Amino acid sequence: MTVLVLLNAGAGSIKGADSGDLEKRLRSGFQARGIETEVRLAEGREIAEMARKFAVSKSRGKKSRMLVVGGGDGTIGSVASAISGTNVVIGILPLGTLNHFARDLGLSNDLEAAMDAIAAGHVQKIDVAEVNGRVFINNSSIGIYPFLVAERSAEQKRRGMGKLAALGPALLLTLKASSWQRVRISIDGKGREQRTLCVFVGNNFYDLSNLGHRSSLASGELCVYVVKRQSWWGLALLPFKVAFGLIDPVHDVELFRLQSLEIRARRGHMRIAMDGETVEATTPVHYRIRPGALRVLAPVLTKATSRNA
Repeated sequence: MTVLVLLNAGAGSIKGADSGDLEKRLRSGFQARGIETEVRLAEGREIAEMARKFAVSKSRGKKSRMLVVGGGDGTIGSVASAISGTNVVIGILPLGTLNHFARDLGLSNDLEAAMDAIAAGHVQKIDVAEVNGRVFINNSSIGIYPFLVAERSAEQKRRGMGKLAALGPALLLTLKASSWQRVRISIDGKGREQRTLCVFVGNNFYDLSNLGHRSSLASGELCVYVVKRQSWWGLALLPFKVAFGLIDPVHDVELFRLQSLEIRARRGHMRIAMDGETVEATTPVHYRIRPGALRVLAPVLTKATSRNA
């Protein structure tokens, strides 16, 4: 069997590097582990379409088929959207800048270790989350964060800097332009209106006291943080509090753990962030968890998963 390997040409670890050397390393590395591969280099949107065609072409049989994807969280999320609920098993090569999903899955950023995990063949079922039918693997948010992501991308292009370096100036511009907005949040059929600058929705529980890590990707719940009213100085400090695990659950945020969520606003459309990218969504915005919808190859001893395939 030949395994299809899709690489995002724009991923942080690939962009500007010699892709030919990487392809050769992957082919020889997988071959040494008894796996023949077909390696394709493409852009993010092309990869999502390739994954969708792969899932459709292999969905008729009951036997699982493997698809390996190399890229960051956005790439993995787009592929997960294409294959969730199918018999396709995904192997991950963490080649992005931050690789949050791979970290929470128990994978290291080392390419050899990632190939070892894929070759070992340990399949786990993990959850994905949806917003208005669109899948995300890490988190989604409304309010200030989508604008911060957009400003960060603009700063990267303007100044030719990386994501982390662009975060500071992007944060200043975002805070200057933002204002509190009133939203109606419906939980378990009960709605309430609240002014907030940001609603954060995570696929499984994000522990803000532990640098935003997830200890499980299979708990079957959404993690919802609603930012409480506070000073602009307090808001400016929030990203740094998250980074150092110093969030105050009493004064900074309100936490909900649930299976579905609806958010309404006065506007007909809303900008939302999904796995580090922004999209326009029609309101009301509906979130839900899909337990065990994605099958991944992960280290057998990882604490990030609990369902065996």
